[in-house]
Amino acid sequence: DTTADTRVYNLGIVRFTVQELYISLMSILTVLPVNLMIVQLFRMKAALSVSTPEMTVNTSKQGRLWKYVHCWAKPVAWLTVFLVSISCSFFVVLYSLDWGKEKSEAWMKAFILSFLGSSCVVDTLQIFVLGVVLAAICGLPFLMKPLVIRKEHLQLNLWNTTAPKIAYPPAIADRQSARKKKELRKKTGSVLWEFLLLFIFVVVLFYIAQKDKDQLAFHETQSLSINILNEYHEIRTPDQFYTWVEEVLLPTLYPSDWYNGRKMKVLDRQFAQNTKSFRLGPPRLTQIRQRPGSMDWGSDAGLGWNLFIGNLTNCWQFQAPSLLNQPNYTSDCANRHSLDFPLSYDKALSFFRELRDFEFFHKYTKSFSIDINFYNPSLKLFSIVSMVVENFAIGNLMPTATITSFRLFQYESDADYVDMFMHIVFVLLFLVIIVKEFKAVRNMGWKYFTSWWNALSCLSLIGTATIIGVFIKRYAVASETLIIIGKTNGELGFERFVSLATAAYWDACFKHILGIVVFINTIALLRVVGFSQTIGKLLALPGIMKGELMSFSVVAAIAFMAFISSAFLIFGTHMKPYSDLYHTAFALFEMMLGR
Repeated sequence: DTTADTRVYNLGIVRFTVQELYISLMSILTVLPVNLMIVQLFRMKAALSVSTPEMTVNTSKQGRLWKYVHCWAKPVAWLTVFLVSISCSFFVVLYSLDWGKEKSEAWMKAFILSFLGSSCVVDTLQIFVLGVVLAAICGLPFLMKPLVIRKEHLQLNLWNTTAPKIAYPPAIADRQSARKKKELRKKTGSVLWEFLLLFIFVVVLFYIAQKDKDQLAFHETQSLSINILNEYHEIRTPDQFYTWVEEVLLPTLYPSDWYNGRKMKVLDRQFAQNTKSFRLGPPRLTQIRQRPGSMDWGSDAGLGWNLFIGNLTNCWQFQAPSLLNQPNYTSDCANRHSLDFPLSYDKALSFFRELRDFEFFHKYTKSFSIDINFYNPSLKLFSIVSMVVENFAIGNLMPTATITSFRLFQYESDADYVDMFMHIVFVLLFLVIIVKEFKAVRNMGWKYFTSWWNALSCLSLIGTATIIGVFIKRYAVASETLIIIGKTNGELGFERFVSLATAAYWDACFKHILGIVVFINTIALLRVVGFSQTIGKLLALPGIMKGELMSFSVVAAIAFMAFISSAFLIFGTHMKPYSDLYHTAFALFEMMLGR
């Protein structure tokens, strides 16, 4: 009922916890003896009688019990498989009905992990263990015994025979067969080396992906969302916006008292209320006005707004006498206007009251946004809270908000140097794989690209090269941003607004590309488990069924588009999930998944 470890690991397309991985591992170990018993039953067959001019092998000396065992082994094995399948299905149905939707989905995820681990990992390990380890152990000199042939099982027909009169020379050695065996041994060694290199590469890639993803970033985002965006999505008019700013936003950004009523120090007031993140400079308010040339402008432009109509361009100018000393305030003629919040609560409250009096938000406002930067020193996470309120021609304001958490510090602590070492190993493995693939292309020519696995390897190399380039760019942008932030630090904290949008953009690019490359390389591991007969048959199915799959895909796409169109036309004006085609397709896809 409870999860001991809440850490979530993201491998591109699948997310699982340590508890689910532990359950799948225990399931594999539980069913492993049963699987081995069933396999052994199928392998038990009655010995055949052999009779040749040179020897005769018979089973007459076998006991009656062993004859019955060999005879009934196969039916017992099939009966065991049937009973195990039926009993497992019975308990699956009962427990799913008893647990409910959430626990059933978690159990199903653990079951799939167990199945994949058993089919992909355990079967492959069995092949390597039985084929390599046992062969090496049995090949030790002190374990090798001379072949013993019992006379009662072997009858040689060599008595009363004479030697041939003509002695033939020994047969010529089969050079072609020996050459094929040598090439096969070399190819086997090459394939094992490729698989080992790919496996190490994927393990290092998984390590980098997990270390780059902070496990507490989600909780940091939720904490900021709960405290700062409280009642934000209920804003529909400019008056509600001003009320929300005065009653929710400003008290959260500029706290003055602790929970026990004690006054805060000046530096402590930079921390947002009920969070461990402090403001990184003042928030920034930005308004985008409608271009004067794109509307019928009247005299009611707002108390503080002036419209300038020129020969080339038209623009707006905002003038408020009390805002002349405000940081980042400009009276230039433009259609995009930005203002920074004051650094204290009283001045910020007066600032917004002044904006209300001079009608800063007016009917000609296209949209306005508030950008706030935070830094959590305990997690070393930077966060951007971006709130955008759009003024559509429907009479109501439409508020939206996004919160992005990311890291800027790199290679700072001792643990970060371990990450640096893994990054260097990753680059070296990438270079080795490039050299190997280049040799393969040179040897095979254009035939190299006819294999799907080779095409997947090329796609993986392109994605990996992109990851390395984006990582270098992200590191350079993060270093530059940290230098700019350091210059804004004053005696009482950070005094100027610094845009973190560029750093957040490159961090998001790196994570998205990294997720795609992790997915591609995870799929590439199926090339290794192709040794398993079960997985080999599964991988061969798409090629065999490509005609049927194409027909089904076309029919399913047409039917899905029909449902999208009808749902959008019927529910688009009444329900938000069907407000446009994109959200309609997403809602129907979730419905197909049973959510």
